[in-house]
Formats: sequence, structure tokens, C-alpha cells
Amino acid sequence: MNYCSQSDLAEISQTNLIGLTDDAPSQGVVNTTILNTVIANASAEIDSYLANIYTVPFDPVPAAVKSMTVVVTCYRLFRRRLTPDEKNLFYEDYKRVVEFLKLANEGVMHIDQAPKRTFPQGSASTRATIYSGGIFNGGLINSM
Repeated sequence: MNYCSQSDLAEISQTNLIGLTDDAPSQGVVNTTILNTVIANASAEIDSYLANIYTVPFDPVPAAVKSMTVVVTCYRLFRRRLTPDEKNLFYEDYKRVVEFLKLANEGVMHIDQAPKRTFPQGSASTRATIYSGGIFNGGLINSM
């Protein structure tokens, strides 16, 4: 399910949208097949982060998810034309979206949707330790 549509991409002018999607410039129109593929890939990227916490695909689409999908789509459209990140107008916004999605995946941040699982208020983090009764020396365990 696509979380945004061409009409949601107000951040990109029609002229730029044509330039970013039309692989046959003589056509002079938005290639909706390419645009819909980029939107689908952006939606899938959002799902890949949020599927751990929420039931996806979203229906209806929360406003935050639509907004994030617009940013990811815009970023990907410029990347499609090999625009380096430092010149991509949406790179900083994209980085913020990815950071938010990572935190949402950990249950730290939330969107306006009920999560499919709950998180404990506090939890202890432990690391497994293996004891072999030997002395660790230079990467080898020597028995005494």
C-alpha cells in the first residue's frame, strides 16, 4: 500500500517532478509508473522499520506516516538522478525520518497509532558471559 500520492508531493515543483521521473525528456510529463514505484519503495522502507511495533500496512494511513513517506519519496527521487546527499534538498529531512523510525522500532518514539505490542517501562540489559574456568590470555583460554 502506498502511503502518499503525487498530489502529496507539494515540496517538489511540477517541473522538477517531471525532470525526476521522465526518462524520455521529450515526453515532458510525470512518469507515473516510475513515481508510483518510488512511492511504493518509500512506503516499504517505512514499513520495514515500523512492522516490528505496528500492524502494517497502515489503513488508514496516519498523518505522520504520510509525512515521512513524502520525505523518503522526495529523497529517493533525487537519489534516482544520482544527486549526491550533500546536494539532495531532502537529505537532512530523510536522516531525521530514519532516526525517528529507528527510535520507533525500539519503542522509544510513537506515531498516532496503537502499537501491536507493548514495551515494559524499565528493563535490564544483560550480556551473556561464558566462564570456562581458564585464564583469558591473548585471545586464548588456557586451563590452569
